Amino acid sequence: MTMSAAVPGTAEPDPPVRVRIDWLELTCLPCGDIAGYIEDRRIVRSVFPGGIRLERGRLRCGRCGGLLFSGNSGTATSRAGIG
Repeated sequence: MTMSAAVPGTAEPDPPVRVRIDWLELTCLPCGDIAGYIEDRRIVRSVFPGGIRLERGRLRCGRCGGLLFSGNSGTATSRAGIG
């Protein structure tokens, strides 16, 4: 029979904190290209350099200049899990 006891003054380490990233896909209406993502409702990231541009306060496709609209959305635990 094995018994174990906690040693006074020692604490178990906290479990690692899991990062959650809420994301929303930005798709171009005319060309159908996925231009980028919005992360945590505040960070806009393009899929490729110059993929998203800001024109008169509106997000536009970097390839054709078309309007971007929302596509798929979800939650990821890392940037690699987005999309």
